[in-house]
Amino acid sequence: SLQTLLHTVTDDNLDSYRIRLTEYSKKIVLSGCPQLTTQFLYISALPTDLDAVFKRTIVSDVNDGCLNHYNGLVKKAKTLSFRNVRIVDLSKCPNVHFGAVILWMKWTFPELRTFIASYCLLFQFEDLQCLLLRCPWINEINLSIDTSIILSKYSIISSRSEVRRDVNRNLSSYYMQSGLYGTSGNPVFSNISKLILEGRNDITDMNLLEISMLKSSLCYINIKHCTLLTDDGISTLLLNCRKMHSMVLSYTSFGNHSIQTLCSLDPSDSFSYHKDEHAHVMAFRLQELHLEGCEGISCAAMSQLVSNMNIVKSLCLRETSLADGALCNFVGSSLEYLDISETVVSMVSLAPVIRRNSNLSCLKTAGCRNLLFEQGEVQSTSGNKYGRFLQEITSTCYLEDVEMGWAFCPVRVDDLIPSFSKVRRMTVGLGTTLPENILHALPEICPFLESLVLRFQVISDRVVRNLLESSTNLQVLCLHYCLGNLTSFSFQTMAPALRILRLQWVTPWITNDDLTILTQNCNLVELLLSGCKLLDTSSQEIISSGWPNLACLQLEGRGIGRTIITDAIRELPLLRKLALDLCDASEGGYDTPNVPEGKMMRSVRMSRCKKSAAAARSCFGEASSSSSNRKPVQHRETIVLEWSSRQLTTTVVEERL
Repeated sequence: SLQTLLHTVTDDNLDSYRIRLTEYSKKIVLSGCPQLTTQFLYISALPTDLDAVFKRTIVSDVNDGCLNHYNGLVKKAKTLSFRNVRIVDLSKCPNVHFGAVILWMKWTFPELRTFIASYCLLFQFEDLQCLLLRCPWINEINLSIDTSIILSKYSIISSRSEVRRDVNRNLSSYYMQSGLYGTSGNPVFSNISKLILEGRNDITDMNLLEISMLKSSLCYINIKHCTLLTDDGISTLLLNCRKMHSMVLSYTSFGNHSIQTLCSLDPSDSFSYHKDEHAHVMAFRLQELHLEGCEGISCAAMSQLVSNMNIVKSLCLRETSLADGALCNFVGSSLEYLDISETVVSMVSLAPVIRRNSNLSCLKTAGCRNLLFEQGEVQSTSGNKYGRFLQEITSTCYLEDVEMGWAFCPVRVDDLIPSFSKVRRMTVGLGTTLPENILHALPEICPFLESLVLRFQVISDRVVRNLLESSTNLQVLCLHYCLGNLTSFSFQTMAPALRILRLQWVTPWITNDDLTILTQNCNLVELLLSGCKLLDTSSQEIISSGWPNLACLQLEGRGIGRTIITDAIRELPLLRKLALDLCDASEGGYDTPNVPEGKMMRSVRMSRCKKSAAAARSCFGEASSSSSNRKPVQHRETIVLEWSSRQLTTTVVEERL
């Protein structure tokens, strides 16, 4: 408590409250410390010879939301600074006040280069402005949060918003009192080269215009899922920040207007001597471009963009209008990462890209049904022949990250050795069924495997048990809608490296006893249990005591209590995402707080059958009936609660998410 802290300061007994800082410290990583407060940060940096009364004053100032004695602190502690510190990471620290933290960093770390505050939901845009002004020497800023689960393709039934009651106190109480305004001579906005704002869907075009002031230095920006941004707003940013070479713009309104900006002549172009006519446009210099889910791009604009990118290393065009006509215009040979999933490209255009880019280490083609066809929408250039998809990738690439479906049909283990020997992340989905001999041999084929996602595959105890026992680096295992006869034997083995486990409609037999055994065998931070109707209300206690560091949880079981949301937030201090089924509620629903205790919660989603209580009772009846008479329950709606830095938005979506 504050009183205990003040008494400790008065007694000058602060050793147990300090964060270890020395003149040799280079990184300050405090990520995942929900108990950390701003007062602890200040105490850790206070000089040992500072009198106790002044220390107590500073701690009281920070707690009261003002820093009247900040200038006095700077003068008294001017010799105490940690000039070797280059990185500060305060991710997942919800109880720090960033207005005061920024002043703490300015005073303590004059050579700081990287600041990370990911998953800190209450960090507001005003905080970013202050950070840019007070610490202009910083190069990189990461403020990413979990992305919204509501995409533009979903049908919205209703949506309403209300202001969070726990929004930070007036930020100007820190900024004005510390002399931020009215100063001169600061090299404002001169050094920021990398800015990550992923998931912050409260960022607006006006905010983006203010970010454009970084035009002299900004090279990399990530605004993935910043859904309020328009094509015009993004285009204006690109027009101003011509030095940018890396952009993650997935699930934004990036469209034809922005493409015209990327492909137009740059009046300040420093490549005027280049022989290639494409070198005079911004698109030519792009090294990374991610446009996943950007639906506002026409086929003609996509073709224009792709034809101008010559040196790009990381390209994601997933769920876009990309087709053979556009991909055939791509002449780059520097690709290391390529994601064309859920597009209509065929081997006519993909095969030459694979052959030309021998350094390709990541290839994602899930949902590309046209890879099965012998001919796409364009003729093979110069009469070149191409082989089967598997033949092309195994003869050219040594992949580390793969996502495959249609046309990925290995039969023998030798089909994947040695080309898959470096694979660390693998996703296999709809469009192919891997034979059991391949699945069982995956630890041998991919000895460094860290993540495995299987969708619509046929699995067995033998396969899963072998994966957990033999893939010693496996951190992620996701089984979605897989067939086969799994039993509890699959998970009765130690898997110390496993951190993420998603079991979607593959373990209907799992009981509380099975769950208890699972908690003893692995240390999870994310758990998804779908279709597990044998779990009851006791499962909540098993989960919270067995995995106290869970960040994401989806739970389906019988008789879940009304207070599960508030209970989960209280018992799992790092929980950010929670998914439930309203048909499992023992009292017809769940309590949903406006202010989630702990301030980490990003979203809660609750699927339901229909709006009426009678329909819910019908669902309960079906769920409890014998399996021979049970009818499949189709959940028609999902209620989604999402917290941003300022408000809580409740949305009803016309489908199950």
